[in-house]
Amino acid sequence: MADARLEYIAGKVAESFGITAQEAALGLGPYDKQIKHFYLPDGPSKLLFYYQSNGAGDAGPKKLTLTDGVTTALAPGADALYLLRTTTKKEGIVEKGCEQDIMCGLIRGNALDSFRTLIGQLYAPVLKQQGRHGWGKAREDSTKEFVRAVSKFGATLTEASHSLLGGVELMKPPSKYLTGGMDLKPSTFVTAADDKAVASDFERVLEDWCDKTEVLLDSGSEEEHGIGGYKRTSADDDGDGPDTELEFWRSRMAKLNSVLQQLKSREARLVLGVCSAGGFGAGRSVALRRWRLIDTRVTDAVNESKDNVKYLTTLEKTLEPLYGDDVSKIYDSIVPLLNSVRMMYAVCRYYHTPARMTRLFSKITNKMIVACRDMLNLNGTAVLWNQDKTALLANLALVIKTKNKYRAEFLSVKNGLKSNPTTRQFDFDEESCFGKFDLFAKRLAKLVDMFSTIEQFRELGLHTAIDGMQPVIKKFFAVVEEMKRKPYDLLSYTANAYDRDFLEFNVQTHDLETKLQEFIDMSFSNITSTEQALNLLRQFQSALKRESLAKDLNDKYAVIFQNYALDLDAVQKIYEKNKHGPALPRNAPPVAGDVMWSRQLLRRIEIPMRKFASNEAIMRTKESKRTVKTYNTVAKALVAFETLWLNAWKKSIEDSKAGLQATLIVRHPETGHLLVNFDKEIMQLMRETKYLQRLGVDVPESAKMVLLQEDKFKGYYNQLSYALREYDRVLATCAPVCKEMLGPHLLDLQNALTPGMYSLTWTSMNIDGYLNRVHDRLGKVEELIQKSNDILENRVEANLKAVAKTMLLNLPKDRSFTYEEFVATQTKFINAQTKGVEVRNVEIERGVLDLCELVRTTPRENQLDEVLPQSVVDAFTKHYARFMYQSILTCTRTSFLAMRTRLGSRSSGGFLYIERPIFGVDVELQIPRVTMNPSLDDIQDAINVVAKKMLKASEKLHMWGLGTEDTTGGGNSPSKAANTAPPNNGNYPSNFYHWIASDKEIVKSVLLLTGSIEGTKAQIVEYVHGFKRFDFLYLSDLQQKYAEFMATEPSLESFELELRKYMAIEEDITQIAPVHNIGAMSLETAPLKNSLKSEASTWKTQFAKNLHKQGKERLRAIHDYMRETTLKLNRGIEDLEDVRVAMGVLHEIRSREADIDSILGPIEDIYTLLSRYQVQVPKEETDTVSELRFGWGKMKTRAVSVSDNLSKLQVGFKRDLIREVKVFVIDAVAFREDWEKNGPAVPGLIPVQAVDRLKKFTQMFDVRARKWRNYCSGEELFGLPITSYPEMEKTEKEISMLTRLYDLYTTVLSTIDNYADILWTDVVASIDTMSEQVSQFQAQCKKLPKALRDWPAYTDCRKKIDDFLEILPLLQALSSPDMRERHWVELGRITGVVFDLSPDTFKLVDLLSANMLRVTEDVEDLSTAAIKEAQVETKLRQIETEWSDQVFSFGTYKSRGTVTLAMAPTAELIEKLEDTQMALGSMATNRYSAPFKESVSVWIAKLSTVGETVEGWLIVQNMWMYMEAVFSGGDIVKQLPLEAKRFNNIDKTFMKAVASAVDEPNVISVCYTSETLQHTLPHLTEQLELCQKSLTAFLDTKRAEFPRFYFVSDPTLLEILSLGSDPQSVTPHFQSGLFDSLTEVTFDKVDKTKMLEMFSQQNECVKFVTEVNGILEPNPVMAVGNIEVWLQSLVDGMQEAIRSIIKMANSAVFEQDLETFVFGHPAQISLLGIQFLWTADMQGALVVAKKDKTAMSKASKKSEALLKEMIVLTQRASLGKNERKNLETVITVHVHQRDTSEDLAKKRVRDPSDFEWMKQCRFYWRDELNTVIISICDVDFEYSYEYLGVKERLVITPLTDICYVTLSQALGMFLGGAPA
Repeated sequence: MADARLEYIAGKVAESFGITAQEAALGLGPYDKQIKHFYLPDGPSKLLFYYQSNGAGDAGPKKLTLTDGVTTALAPGADALYLLRTTTKKEGIVEKGCEQDIMCGLIRGNALDSFRTLIGQLYAPVLKQQGRHGWGKAREDSTKEFVRAVSKFGATLTEASHSLLGGVELMKPPSKYLTGGMDLKPSTFVTAADDKAVASDFERVLEDWCDKTEVLLDSGSEEEHGIGGYKRTSADDDGDGPDTELEFWRSRMAKLNSVLQQLKSREARLVLGVCSAGGFGAGRSVALRRWRLIDTRVTDAVNESKDNVKYLTTLEKTLEPLYGDDVSKIYDSIVPLLNSVRMMYAVCRYYHTPARMTRLFSKITNKMIVACRDMLNLNGTAVLWNQDKTALLANLALVIKTKNKYRAEFLSVKNGLKSNPTTRQFDFDEESCFGKFDLFAKRLAKLVDMFSTIEQFRELGLHTAIDGMQPVIKKFFAVVEEMKRKPYDLLSYTANAYDRDFLEFNVQTHDLETKLQEFIDMSFSNITSTEQALNLLRQFQSALKRESLAKDLNDKYAVIFQNYALDLDAVQKIYEKNKHGPALPRNAPPVAGDVMWSRQLLRRIEIPMRKFASNEAIMRTKESKRTVKTYNTVAKALVAFETLWLNAWKKSIEDSKAGLQATLIVRHPETGHLLVNFDKEIMQLMRETKYLQRLGVDVPESAKMVLLQEDKFKGYYNQLSYALREYDRVLATCAPVCKEMLGPHLLDLQNALTPGMYSLTWTSMNIDGYLNRVHDRLGKVEELIQKSNDILENRVEANLKAVAKTMLLNLPKDRSFTYEEFVATQTKFINAQTKGVEVRNVEIERGVLDLCELVRTTPRENQLDEVLPQSVVDAFTKHYARFMYQSILTCTRTSFLAMRTRLGSRSSGGFLYIERPIFGVDVELQIPRVTMNPSLDDIQDAINVVAKKMLKASEKLHMWGLGTEDTTGGGNSPSKAANTAPPNNGNYPSNFYHWIASDKEIVKSVLLLTGSIEGTKAQIVEYVHGFKRFDFLYLSDLQQKYAEFMATEPSLESFELELRKYMAIEEDITQIAPVHNIGAMSLETAPLKNSLKSEASTWKTQFAKNLHKQGKERLRAIHDYMRETTLKLNRGIEDLEDVRVAMGVLHEIRSREADIDSILGPIEDIYTLLSRYQVQVPKEETDTVSELRFGWGKMKTRAVSVSDNLSKLQVGFKRDLIREVKVFVIDAVAFREDWEKNGPAVPGLIPVQAVDRLKKFTQMFDVRARKWRNYCSGEELFGLPITSYPEMEKTEKEISMLTRLYDLYTTVLSTIDNYADILWTDVVASIDTMSEQVSQFQAQCKKLPKALRDWPAYTDCRKKIDDFLEILPLLQALSSPDMRERHWVELGRITGVVFDLSPDTFKLVDLLSANMLRVTEDVEDLSTAAIKEAQVETKLRQIETEWSDQVFSFGTYKSRGTVTLAMAPTAELIEKLEDTQMALGSMATNRYSAPFKESVSVWIAKLSTVGETVEGWLIVQNMWMYMEAVFSGGDIVKQLPLEAKRFNNIDKTFMKAVASAVDEPNVISVCYTSETLQHTLPHLTEQLELCQKSLTAFLDTKRAEFPRFYFVSDPTLLEILSLGSDPQSVTPHFQSGLFDSLTEVTFDKVDKTKMLEMFSQQNECVKFVTEVNGILEPNPVMAVGNIEVWLQSLVDGMQEAIRSIIKMANSAVFEQDLETFVFGHPAQISLLGIQFLWTADMQGALVVAKKDKTAMSKASKKSEALLKEMIVLTQRASLGKNERKNLETVITVHVHQRDTSEDLAKKRVRDPSDFEWMKQCRFYWRDELNTVIISICDVDFEYSYEYLGVKERLVITPLTDICYVTLSQALGMFLGGAPA
């Protein structure tokens, strides 16, 4: 068949029906038309083929038939094939890919069974497992409903199929009775019954009915009790649901109904009629009686099944959710389901038995479990581990919730029925009903716990911000991975493997949670921020859901709340401290910044408070009320702060808007620069408005209107700024020399800018036109300037530079000349360079003229304005004519300088040089001296000739642009005035020669060149003198020197040294540089070196003879040895002696072979050395040396031959050895076998037996080991291969290992067993030794090989050690000397053993037998308690000892005697008291202090009283000393008489109390036993405080009069006031706060009230002076009047003196040299002067920076030079201490000034108003104000004139600068600052 489609169909037919392809093709032939029609898109959509016989039954051959399925029936047992067209293509089914367009299927046998199987086994499962994507847009609930309907349909088909197959077919009577015309009449029945044959036939039919019906009835009962379904399985089968009950009863009803229907048929009525008619005789029909009983049973069974089906059917609706996977619907259906069951149970007649109801509930439970499992594992598509844990946990919780509700509702119904006993009760087996669900729920609860833990740790892992938690997370997930690898199903609740793993999982999780808890505690202990702590807590709470961890996290709220209270206090302090000057956010304006600052603080406290407010437990505490109150106070203050700022800002808006009426441009009054006149207040207003709007503040409309114009104002501001920058840029591009030339054009540009300076404001309407005009004018002026600059740069200045750089001399660095070549080459080069300069001279002249013409002809804005004057043009031309002269002069000077540099160099060196000298000179040896060629005079002549030619070059350059005034009397040059001009004979010079030749520098250079060689002459002589060290080579007598050397009988080493000496001389000569440069000359040394080498070679040859002799002797010795050894090897071997000799020789050769290189090497080295020195050696010696190694190799070959010969001769000797070795090999094997069978390594031996066997076999092995070594030695002697004995080697290793094991075993057992008999007193002394010994045993045990660790001896040994080590810590603890008898009694109680503590009987075995390991923790606690109690006891005894002997130390006070407590000892006493009280407090709370509790309490009371008394005593003493100094005399007593009287009474009482303490100084006695001080001190304190109040009021009046007193403490001030009438006594108190550095003043010797000089702490002296007409005159200060009056006069005098000296120093710093100024003024004024100088230099440089581009660089260099000069001054050893400190301070400040200068230069700052300059600290002397002004940015400060002395200064850093700027701005805005 050619058609692929037909081939495919035929193939399917053949495959389906089991026929061949040919048979299928033949069968399809009749249906070709129908098949082709099937291919078409509009043809039938299916083809149905039957393969069956056409005859009745199965008779006849089977035939293929195409049918529509309607007209022809499918015979039983026949098969059918269906084909469906699945394609929707227009062309229908095509040949290519036809198998994709046709779906086929096979129906075998019963069509209903096939359909049931297809639905139930294929489509229902596939649809159930299909994901969401396969349903298109259908809703999920619709798809689930559809799947349930399909499943239900499958169940219906199954039920129908079983109903058809499971019925009973009653036997019919023979057909002859049916066709014979028997009527259904009684008479007919009687007649038939009388016929025995007929009756017998009918009886047989009835019996068959009875049998089949009984089987049906009995099978139904059995199936029911076997638990439901058609193939009833166990009720515990999880797959059975409640539907199987309904199916069972429906099936049973159908079967019984089938029987009833058959009984109603004519045939059945006939049988029953005949049997009944004949059954009334005596025993005639047994079958009939049987049938009547069965009929009754059938009726009952039918009624039962109908009733059960009826009531079970009512449950179908409520059971539907159980057949889905939506557990939530199951949950919702539980109540109606149980209600339906209850109702059915109450009214049903048959199904209400406990067994049936229990079975029903069990199946409901089964189905619930199945549905829950399907939901949890997504219908088998996903395992639990791979699911989203959140959804999984929700599903697990839902299932558990469903189970609980199911059980609860059941109990609810059950309990409800109990209230009505007359109704049927739910007395069912609950374990059978719910047992599985309970187990399943328990499994799910464990899964919930496990997955909750996993989810918790997963969420913790997501919190990457929590550092340090990753190791715990990582370890946890390792545990999880281990769980994942378990092979079982987690939902298989009957398997208990998971339960064991879950328990282990919980144990591991608990350990990790403990670590996690520790980590959480540690995390919170390191957090100081409340917000951070709350965030961390929130992160932990979001992840940690476990009860234990969650509870602890809740407890953290209280801790955080306490920290929050501290945060509140901190915020309050921050607010109070910074409310007058808050720190602003970056770029934020002041008002908005303050608002943001206050809101930030408010947010800092508000956010945590909101979180705390939601925590009722926190809010109920007492502490929270104070915190909330503080919060309200702070929040209120912050809100008020914001409101005040906003109100103030709104009031200032109109004032800020006034700046819009200013002109657009303004000129700086000092610098003259044009600036954009935009008020900063406007910009500030706009910024404030913008920021406040962002902050959500309601801004006034006027501010909004200004903000709306922000873009316009900023645009105009930017355009104007750009225009002014362009203006400055254009002016800056104009060369200074051209500014006067371009004056008219620049005036036009200035006129264009004028309206913006006078008429236009920011509200003007024509600003755009103004800007256009300015830019237009700028463009034209810039174009003119560019053209002018182009001419200047490219035609004038470029040529000037080229002329200045022209070199008239060509001295290549890589070439030297003879003196003749030098003259010729330079002459030619000078002529060529002169021509080039001549051409550039003409080009410069033309460029200048062209530029002048350009400026004249360029059109202007108003042609009638001023024109360019001719004088300006002439001045411009003359300017560049002078530059031309300077360039020629520079050219000439540079050329002369280059020549002087090359000629005058003093450097010398070899031939490796950067540049070659000009002249080449040969150095030659002409005995007896070294000479040079050519001479120095020849070279000097050549230099003079070239210099003259260079000077004459300017004669060829014509001069231009210079008039009469420039050449006569005008000067020596066009640029300088001079009185001597060269004679011109009345003619003006036509070239530059006479000016060049008259230049002083040129004349000086010419003169220097004429003597240039003289400078190098000394160097050349010195260099030649350096060859004097070689004079002995050619001046000494060689033979005489050698004879003297030989007379000393030299050794070989001496000869070698001499040879090396002359070799070194040759090397030294070789090292002489071939070329040596000195100045302009290159000295060639090759001729000299050749001569010297020749001389040195002669000396070397003479001394090489003895070295040859030494080598010759060594050569002879080794040669003789090799010859004699060869003779011995050639001897014949006659006997054993010869063998031994030969063996000895061979051994000697082998042993000497290792040293042969050390023997032959030196010989070869000697002859090599002689060869290197080119010493003549006889040829035979050289040959012998070359053949030495060959001869040695030949001798070795002979030795091998002899060894081979010995091997042949020694056969007899070897034979016996070999035989014995073979016997020993057998013996070794036998010994090994005996070892393995009977040795100590035999399994099952106890260690003691193994030890005995080991000793025995070790002895046996030692005997054989000796034989082993002997045989090996013999084999080695005869050169035989050494026989290996693996058995011996293996046995030796095993014996070694076992010896280690059993030696350790016996040692351990004997040692530890002996410990038990040691007395306990000895154990205490030797416990450490025992511990060390057993630890060594343990270490030895661990080092044993792993192979021994399974041996019983190792196990016993290790157990013995471990057991003893386990109890050893307890023994060590009990051996403590702190153990008392009460502790041993307690130990007996713990262990239950009574110990006899007698030292003679109490042994270690008593403790070992007490089994202390079972109460280890109790014993450890007991020993710890003993140690702690001993520590408490010791400490308490120490306290009693110390304080029983503690006494007060007293000191003498003035003349009052010993009346005061000494400060240092009392301080130590108080410190000791505090330490003791702290120790006693710890003891009181220590549980180990119980035995000493009473003593501790007594001492706490004593020392508490002592502390209070001492504290009060010190207070009274300090106040008494303070008052005593005040009221002991002076002016204060007169002014405060009442207080003086009160103090006298206090004094008497105090002295009396102290006197008693001095007599008995014991601390405890004075303060605790005696009550004198306890009653006296409070009264004295009260009286002293009254005196103190009066004194404080008195001092306040004095401070108001002289404010500096505020910086003085009260005691000091009282002392000062008491000395007011004696000024000289007050001076020691100047540094108590009255002055910064003023410490002393000088009083006039006559008038003691006149102060002449003041001194600093460093003893610097400054006189009191005042400035009068530029002169400093004395201005003494008078100390007259009250102290506050004359101290104020001193302050005024000090300030006046400093002001006057500064005023004079302001001018002196610019006039005096640095040293004079710095050391001639006070230190602070020296520093200030340097700051004046730097400020003036930088200010001046910035003013001219735009004109002079090098101004800033010069200023920076000046600062650098000044710094270097200061550094030089520091190197003087004569500097005094104050001078050095002063200089270091100045340097420290000036380093910062220098750095600032460099920074300004690098940043190209060119404007004094630039912020980079304005932000610096600048110092000015203002004559109009007569004061020093210090400026930072726009804030000025006046100098305070406080005398500072000689102070050090810290380095000024960038941070310091920032602080200066910040503080100055704050002070400038009257906001205050805190410099500290």
